Amino acid sequence: MLSSNEMENMGKAIKEIGATKTCITGPIIQEIKKIVLDKGLDAAELYASQLTGTDENTELSRVFEICRKNKLSQQAVAQVLDNLNVIESGKW
Repeated sequence: MLSSNEMENMGKAIKEIGATKTCITGPIIQEIKKIVLDKGLDAAELYASQLTGTDENTELSRVFEICRKNKLSQQAVAQVLDNLNVIESGKW
């Protein structure tokens, strides 16, 4: 369970991510989430840079940077990833 401070930081990150037109496929998000939980954000970013298309990689890099800036834990990043398409749709 996330602390109230981390929930607040996650809220800031979600607001900063905001609505965009980029759509990252579900399988990519699930694989990235698994890597975040197992190996951390740096490993997930490396995976994204090597195995995703340019648009997906650019958007994931932006999301990772926002998560780092807001000091989110691996679990909080995983929750953001679980909801990334909803966040970016503007329906969050």
